[in-house]
Amino acid sequence: MGKWTMFWILSIFSLPGFALSIPLLRGKGGSLIAGYNAASPEEKAKWNEPALCRGVGVLLLAILFCMEAVLAGAVLGNKSLIWGSLGLVAALTGAGLVYLNNSPRFRKK
Repeated sequence: MGKWTMFWILSIFSLPGFALSIPLLRGKGGSLIAGYNAASPEEKAKWNEPALCRGVGVLLLAILFCMEAVLAGAVLGNKSLIWGSLGLVAALTGAGLVYLNNSPRFRKK
């Protein structure tokens, strides 16, 4: 099997992530956000749900694109692309979670 055939076959596994990002980017789908869907109604009332959904959707897309770069690095045999992309995934995840939890943009006023 060719390298790029393997890349496209494995990329199909990213499609559910891209599909989940669509309602999030539209400001819908708060039930898809872990922790938010389990929060009490009083706690949910403190958050701007559409803004939070859009923020999580953007973060999800950024991580998915980085994971595609990891896959491309694996198919091409480029270890620096793999490790660089994995480092970027870790940095995006950490920074994104801190930003989403602490920014007043996602809180109701």
